[in-house]
Amino acid sequence: MAAKKWGLIIIIMINLVFSCFASSLWGMDSAREKTGEEVFINQVGYLTNAPKFVISAKAAGEFVIFDEKEKSIFQGALEPFADPTSMQTVWRGDFSSQKIPGVYRIFIPEVGWSYPFTIDHAVYNQVLALGTRYYYLQRCGIVLNDDSSGLSHPLCHRQDGVMARADAFNQKGDIIPSMGGWHDAGDYGKYTTTTTVTVAQLLAAYQLWPEKFVDGQFGIPESGNGRPDLLDEARVGIEWLFTMQRPDGAVYHKLSGRYWPNIGTSPDFDRQPRYIYGISTADTGKFAATMAIVARVFQGMDPDLAERAEQAAKKAWGFLAENEFIWDHSGFDDQGSGAYGTTDDWPDRIWAAMELGVLTGDDSYVSAVINEENTFRRPYQPTPISWSDGALLGLFHYACEEGGRPELSAELTAMIIKLADHYLAAVDRSGYRYTLKFNEFAWASNKEALSRGITMLLAAELKANPQYQLAALAQLDFVLGFNPLSQCYVAGLGTKTVKSPHHRLVVASSKSVPGLLVGGPNNQAESGVEPRDRGPFSYQDATPSYSSNETAIDYNAALVFVASAFAATPE
Repeated sequence: MAAKKWGLIIIIMINLVFSCFASSLWGMDSAREKTGEEVFINQVGYLTNAPKFVISAKAAGEFVIFDEKEKSIFQGALEPFADPTSMQTVWRGDFSSQKIPGVYRIFIPEVGWSYPFTIDHAVYNQVLALGTRYYYLQRCGIVLNDDSSGLSHPLCHRQDGVMARADAFNQKGDIIPSMGGWHDAGDYGKYTTTTTVTVAQLLAAYQLWPEKFVDGQFGIPESGNGRPDLLDEARVGIEWLFTMQRPDGAVYHKLSGRYWPNIGTSPDFDRQPRYIYGISTADTGKFAATMAIVARVFQGMDPDLAERAEQAAKKAWGFLAENEFIWDHSGFDDQGSGAYGTTDDWPDRIWAAMELGVLTGDDSYVSAVINEENTFRRPYQPTPISWSDGALLGLFHYACEEGGRPELSAELTAMIIKLADHYLAAVDRSGYRYTLKFNEFAWASNKEALSRGITMLLAAELKANPQYQLAALAQLDFVLGFNPLSQCYVAGLGTKTVKSPHHRLVVASSKSVPGLLVGGPNNQAESGVEPRDRGPFSYQDATPSYSSNETAIDYNAALVFVASAFAATPE
């Protein structure tokens, strides 16, 4: 009883002191306290009814939450936690009971202040908006003049693209009109590999939560045409993908220049010839799967597009059925852009078979990869969605399909649940509720974690367990600042936001690309800029750090998907 009394007296005294110096405390600079650097929270904020945690980098016993009027509204205890994500002992506090909307900061005596954060039911709507609008700013072959970000450039890449070498349908040097699409990353290449998995995830999010997407939502040129902006943006990628298919159904891997543009080159000054490089059965499979999804989504609103997509998907499948693995690509092709290389197309064939089976109801597609015992004809274990393996999405779509094989649907459901449970257990072990352990931080770690979140969101559609959604949301918390570097990895969001991504337009314009998600901590540190083998500390917000601080369109696809799940329905 005495301990409680003295605790109350201490809090009252702290509140009185802070009230006297409210303005200086709220704006306290790093000369006195390391504001935000040692008190970690999601810098965007928290849903009113969601879990809410704070972590201290130093040993501490309690934390106090202050509102915008510098009034203390909550005191909580900090408990030590042996954290496999950072390989440190951290001190974690829970303030999930705080549900009143507002803007807050947390103070931990002898440690410091957190950055400000918001509690609100629609706190992730801005994440969704900026994360999706990023694609407009990545568009290729347009005149960009964006008032909201200040980004602009004249018409770029007007001659896409030139055949790099002859094949059965084209001569070396032939021009194949292939303008449009999105610049893949911080450079200006365009890839079938990442465009397919990006389009597929955007459309999958729309299928799951169509009420979250409306016309005029993201302020893009197509806003006002009566169609949800998300579908308009997805169509930019879809139309470019059509240009990459050969008459026999095979799909080319990429379109890029032979030389890396200098880091400060604006896209309109990248005037080198840009080449279409060889075909790949892996990309052909991804293309078939994605076009099958396109056909389903657009069937009711744009029958012509849906029909084009279905025919393109079937043609791509026809090529796969007649050919073994093909990777028509050489090292010389990658002097001016990296390849999304692979030695196996089995996951892509599985994905294509599942999506075409769902689209057409024709079991012969599924039978090409699944035997009569409802097991895969070749060994396969699902993984989170990535550019190298998008099959999980196909397994999910088939598992949800009422017209398929019931026994197969049950098997696929069990596979997805098993994978999700693996990540759910990792969340429970981590102080940050993150799925990545210290040694798992590699290239695109932020995307990997969000993709693991997607796995749990898909599981939540198949099995009623609210812990899947909460664990998926925790991956978003980490990316938005609840991490050992107190770094928000999405440009334009949070207080400590990304300032210097590896991105040519950003360098050329000295302006940010709002909504851009960077790859994140990377133990391998291929750029030689970020520290090596430091787990969540292997990151540097520096332009030369291409291995930790570059963006890519498939990274943002994972961000948009997870944000879609938690965004409020537009009013």
